[in-house]
Amino acid sequence: MRPPRAIHPIGFKFGHSLGKPKDKATQMKVLQVALEELTKRQEPGNIHEVDFPSYKQ
Repeated sequence: MRPPRAIHPIGFKFGHSLGKPKDKATQMKVLQVALEELTKRQEPGNIHEVDFPSYKQ
């Protein structure tokens, strides 16, 4: 099944789905963007790429 809504944070390492460990600011930003996606009408299966310039590997 395809997810009804999804975001793909550009440049995040595999396993760092919310950013680096203990990077609270980036983690909160990713969560806010993900929650905002819930309010938008979208076609199921679309994955939106989002860039977080503050995230540095």
